[in-house]
Amino acid sequence: MKRLIVGAVTVLATAACGHSEEGETASPREVGATMTIMAESLPALLPVHGTVQGVQRASVSTRMMARVTSVDAEVGSRVRAGQVLVRLGVDDIAVNRARVDAAVRVARAAHAEAERHAARMDTLYHQDAVARVQRDQAHLQLTQTASQLAMAEASLAEVEAADRYAVIRAPFAGAVVQRSVNVGDLAAPGMPLLVIEGIGAREALLAVPNDLATRLHNGSVVRVTAADGWTHNAPVRAVAAGADPKTRTVEVRVALPTDWPTGVAVTALVPGAPKETIAIPADAVVRRGQLTGVRVVTASGPVLRWVRLGRVIPGVAVPESGPTRVEVLSGLVAGERIVL
Repeated sequence: MKRLIVGAVTVLATAACGHSEEGETASPREVGATMTIMAESLPALLPVHGTVQGVQRASVSTRMMARVTSVDAEVGSRVRAGQVLVRLGVDDIAVNRARVDAAVRVARAAHAEAERHAARMDTLYHQDAVARVQRDQAHLQLTQTASQLAMAEASLAEVEAADRYAVIRAPFAGAVVQRSVNVGDLAAPGMPLLVIEGIGAREALLAVPNDLATRLHNGSVVRVTAADGWTHNAPVRAVAAGADPKTRTVEVRVALPTDWPTGVAVTALVPGAPKETIAIPADAVVRRGQLTGVRVVTASGPVLRWVRLGRVIPGVAVPESGPTRVEVLSGLVAGERIVL
């Protein structure tokens, strides 16, 4: 950020007694260091809305259609990795498993008998007791029974996989933030049952207009404010490579402290095109109730002048700028001198 401000700080040697616009008399104690105001080029900060969420977030679902028989997690409850969350009815799976188990046993017995028969045919063939065609038929039968056994075992693996899908487990340790299923509901493939967020890192998911997103990159800092007044200078951790064709916005993720609650709406100030503006130290602002003003040095002495303030420019975000400053929208012009 290029800064053009040049501040001239002096100390008034003579303490002239002036009168403010409020009728206040400026005593010698009130007159100290001053600064000449000059315009500078600062990027306009445009508000962008977003939502806080956990960095680890998973929507838990199933790949089978079945009735929900139990839900072992409530909204807000902590869960361990691998903990059972939802169980589905598996009556039909149990019937299929019994049928497939029987088919596997039959296939294994047939394959074992085919192996013994092929071994006998090999022995008799080498003794010239049977024709080659008989031996070949025995080996063909062995191949067929091996294929039948492989198909039966594949069916068994499929049933076992479906049995595993009937028990929904937590993919990682975290907390349940959303529950959309109850006992007796019919779960369908892809239907979200629970939403789990990991305990720890938080991030704000922002939908930034495409023209503003080009000014952001990993490591850029944006100021994020929540509805309850929490603020944080959040570093950008990820910027999507392309824009959403429907909204013409780019997904930007910024890192937040771990104690920020998820699901909260936030507003981030994203830098736009630079504009000429005036910024003064926050300590120079005089507050009278909801009114804000600054003491302007005039020929007759310091005079309190009411001004309209804009955004706060924290010094921590731009170390070379010194202490926290505030933008002046109206009430001051470049070249005037104010009391610090």
